[in-house]
Amino acid sequence: MITFQQPPANTAPAGAIVERSIVERPLVERMAERVLELGMNGTAVTKDVLAEHTEFTRAEIDAHAADACDLAKARAVRRVG
Repeated sequence: MITFQQPPANTAPAGAIVERSIVERPLVERMAERVLELGMNGTAVTKDVLAEHTEFTRAEIDAHAADACDLAKARAVRRVG
């Protein structure tokens, strides 16, 4: 006979880093992540592309695109060798 048990309430090891949910992360960080995703897929990322392919409004894009692109560039480090 097969029996099922509920997992313990806290399954994360002590001291583990738990990633914040999408809603809790700052807008610039979320936008930078989307810029990286679009860029890695070979899409030229512009404000219009961000508006079409993401949930960000044009006002949010106008206000935070420069910071998000700087953050995306900093995270897109290529290691050669």
